[in-house]
Amino acid sequence: MPMFFKPASEEKKKVGLIEELSPLVGELEEGSMAAVVTTDALAQAILQYSSLANALNSGITAYYLEPTNGFSLKLLSKLSENTENLFLGKIYTLDELSSALELVGDNSLVFVSNFSILENQSREKLIKMRRTVDEKGLFLILSHNTLEINELDLNSEFRRLFNIPELFEHLLVLRTSGYRGHYRMNISVLRAPPEFVKNIGEHSIPIDKKAKLFLI
Repeated sequence: MPMFFKPASEEKKKVGLIEELSPLVGELEEGSMAAVVTTDALAQAILQYSSLANALNSGITAYYLEPTNGFSLKLLSKLSENTENLFLGKIYTLDELSSALELVGDNSLVFVSNFSILENQSREKLIKMRRTVDEKGLFLILSHNTLEINELDLNSEFRRLFNIPELFEHLLVLRTSGYRGHYRMNISVLRAPPEFVKNIGEHSIPIDKKAKLFLI
C-alpha cells in the first residue's frame, strides 16, 4: 500500500562518501543508497575507509559486509581511531544482505564491498532491500571493484552490476591516476542528489593528501 507524507522540515543526518567529493556530489542522507564502481584498488580503498571513517567520526554506527577478506583496521586507523561502533560481517547472497539489513541498528551506515558477486540477486529482492533502507533510515553504500568496465556505456554497466540503478541516489565511477607523486580522482557522475544535478558528467579532482595516506 502506498504511503504519503509531508517533507520533514528538520535537516537529515548526512555522511560524506569521500570528503573531497562532497562539493561535487553531495553526501549520503539517511534512507539513501549509493552504487559506486571503482576501477582500481586505491580508489576502492579511499572510498571504503573514507566513508566508514566519516560515519564513525560522526558517532554513527558502521557495518562492513563482504564475501571476501578485504578489510584492514590498520588502514581505517589512518582516518579514524574510533572503532568501537564498527562491526564486520560476511555475506554471500543477496538474501543474507537483506537479513543483515534487518539486524543492523536504525540510522547506521552499511558498506557492502564486492556487491555484484553476491548470489541470488533479483529485482524483487533489491526493492525489498530499498524498503528496509527507507524504513530504518540507513546509509547504504554498495560498491564493486572491477578492472573490466565499458567506459563508453556506463548506463548499461550499472544495470549489469546493480540490476536496478534507478533505486540509488548516487551512481558514481571512481578511478585514481598518479604522475610524479601527485594523484587525482577521476569521477563519472551518473546520478547525484537534485541540488548536485548540475555536476552530472566527468570530473577530475586532486586527491594527493588522501591517496598518500594509503600509499605510505
